[in-house]
Amino acid sequence: MRSRILASISLIVVTAVIGTGSTSAPGVPAHVPGRTLPVVRQHTYRMAGKIRVLLLWVGRDDVGSGVIKWRGGGDEKAIEILIGSDPKRAPSQLNKWGYLVEAMHGGESSVVGLISQENDDRLSDVKADLKTRKDQRPFDTIRGFAATAEGMARVGTLYAPSHLTYHDADTVLNSVLADSSLQVKRVARRGNVRPGFLTSLTELITSSLDKKNDTNRLQYIHGDRLFELRLVDATRLARFDRDGRTWQNVIRGRFETGEAGSRSGTRFELVYGASGALTGIPILISYQPKWWLQVDLVLNS
Repeated sequence: MRSRILASISLIVVTAVIGTGSTSAPGVPAHVPGRTLPVVRQHTYRMAGKIRVLLLWVGRDDVGSGVIKWRGGGDEKAIEILIGSDPKRAPSQLNKWGYLVEAMHGGESSVVGLISQENDDRLSDVKADLKTRKDQRPFDTIRGFAATAEGMARVGTLYAPSHLTYHDADTVLNSVLADSSLQVKRVARRGNVRPGFLTSLTELITSSLDKKNDTNRLQYIHGDRLFELRLVDATRLARFDRDGRTWQNVIRGRFETGEAGSRSGTRFELVYGASGALTGIPILISYQPKWWLQVDLVLNS
């Protein structure tokens, strides 16, 4: 369960990849969806990482990067995210990365995503893995389509060469899209269940900008399961300072996502513009996937 949640965030928490596709094509995607839509907005991010050593956090800037692309508009739009650490710069040569694209067509959506798997509950596990790393490493993968009445998806694990980084996302995606061995699983979509994670996140960000809108939780389909995204709180800030830069009039939002019906979930934090050109655009994405690791993505351009 945790890996699927992390795949969602990652790619929040997550392009420039191969493939073409249409947001209106039904069924599990065989191509990267939304690629025929024009890029209407793009922002890059710098990754900063912190590792807990005893009682102290030891940080390093510029340990990786990310890019978010917004495509199309209206009833035909898509969001692409690619995020990853660079093992040449990251502490302990950390090589974690993921990709997620969600293409919307009206009330339906197509999704393709992947995230590297790691058995690293402790920092020592990462160091041990460097010594024993095999030629192949596992990736959690998803290809799904959320229609009006149901969601369908191929969810599984793919093995790819261990040395590949987020710069090689196209290579791994080629293998994901070519894999037809996974069974198609289905889940019913009822009521106001949203068609995807990024759709839900965008909606909650938009609602937080409107003081009269008190929407703070949404259920959505991801793969073959129902999840819930919650806006824990949203605080308006007159200014936000980071790395010698200042942004005016922003919102700091804390979110939590988990399987529907569960009281607990995975938390992450966003700082995004509340007015002007950066309205609703993430300035900071902060996530702590492990007790010993915190990852921040800071707006670059």
